Amino acid sequence: MKRNASLVLVLGVLGLVSLLAADEVVAQTIAVTPADPTIAVGQTQQFTATGIDTASAVEAGAFHTCALLEDATLRCWGLNDYSQLGDGTRTDSSTPVAVAGVTGAAAVTGGGFHTCARFPDGTLGCWGRNSEGQLGDPATTAFFSATPVPVTGMTTATAVTGGGYHTCALLQNGTVRCWGQNDYGQLGNGTTAPALFPLFTNSTPVEVFGITTATAVSAGGWHTCALLQDGRVRCWGRNEYGQLGDGSPITQRPAPPAPRPTPIPVEVTGITTDVAIKSGIFHTCALLQDGTMQCWGWNEFGQLGQTPAFNSSSTPVTISGITPAALAPGAEHTCVLLGDGRVQCWGDNNYGQRGDGSPRGVFATPGAGVTGITTATAATSGAEHGCALLPGGTVQCWGRGLFGRLGNGATTDAFTPVTVVGLGATWTSDDETVATITATGLATGLLPGFTTITATSGGRSGSTTLTVLP
Repeated sequence: MKRNASLVLVLGVLGLVSLLAADEVVAQTIAVTPADPTIAVGQTQQFTATGIDTASAVEAGAFHTCALLEDATLRCWGLNDYSQLGDGTRTDSSTPVAVAGVTGAAAVTGGGFHTCARFPDGTLGCWGRNSEGQLGDPATTAFFSATPVPVTGMTTATAVTGGGYHTCALLQNGTVRCWGQNDYGQLGNGTTAPALFPLFTNSTPVEVFGITTATAVSAGGWHTCALLQDGRVRCWGRNEYGQLGDGSPITQRPAPPAPRPTPIPVEVTGITTDVAIKSGIFHTCALLQDGTMQCWGWNEFGQLGQTPAFNSSSTPVTISGITPAALAPGAEHTCVLLGDGRVQCWGDNNYGQRGDGSPRGVFATPGAGVTGITTATAATSGAEHGCALLPGGTVQCWGRGLFGRLGNGATTDAFTPVTVVGLGATWTSDDETVATITATGLATGLLPGFTTITATSGGRSGSTTLTVLP
């Protein structure tokens, strides 16, 4: 994940574990409805399509990305060394693959090498790496799970967030529970435990100390932050770069920082009007009521929006000239979604993380915007890549392509956005008298005759013939 503190652990490649669920094969055709309708001139007809892989949300893990589809299933792509893609294999995929056995999902989150889904009934399921207990199931004692396992005791979760090797959930009563690696106190219950000894001991969710009014929670690489009802923010876990934001003394370059466990939540300095938070690997950002954005933590590559004369800050700094609608910090870069649908990024650009075609290097101030993206509805960042959700359910990604995390069928870096294969719908017609065709749009301005309406997605298609009477 990082050149300074990589999440990557090497494990021997295993063969296939299982095949995709049989019901996935059934979903390989698209139905366009109504089928073969007859209408008169001047009437309108609404067409819908089922079987299209239309994304409603996108969330990046460190080296993989997942999309929640309109039909409440999940598709993931990228690194799959611990089965974090959930397709029953340990084979990387540069195009989206279906998460086996997951239906009815309400949300998805990606961690370092694992993934979790939240369901409408407040339960959670996780898959991928498990050697630190990050899947949350004491009965699962294998190093990884290729298919989702239920998080024990979780029935009222309203949000879930994946960290490097730990996971946290926000509950209906405003408390937060965490599980997984706890060597830096990232579970927030006042304890710490060695990184890998003993294995799996932190697989049962524990309640974070003193958090009772949380409205949001976001996990970074080895730390976590919670937004409280009164607009304050509290964080816990690793703090050598000031990623907890509490003003603690930190060591600037060239001396190496000393990791400091903080197993009990501390308050972020000076923030009392926060409305949203999002943690990157070693930094966190907050969106305030007045529309300003503040970040704290690691700044070696300008990810705090400041020229990296200092390599970290333990107090929040304001990002000048930015009024974001949503936050998307990564590892060595930061992105934001703006209110007008554009996405801006700054920080490290050695793999194209800015997405605007800038040359390799470090850019501490936001660029003009990710190329060609003007109508995004969501944005997310992994360790070295970013993605945006666009109208129509398509997804575009940019940055480092290693392991196929951009989802476009390639593993090369992209300094401008590329389209994820097989997500979203494209409608076509062989009669130009059909003025507007979208997945849920109206066919208007029709003249007498016949026209074929076709929907395509991911190499699949379906069509219907519309007869227009005089």
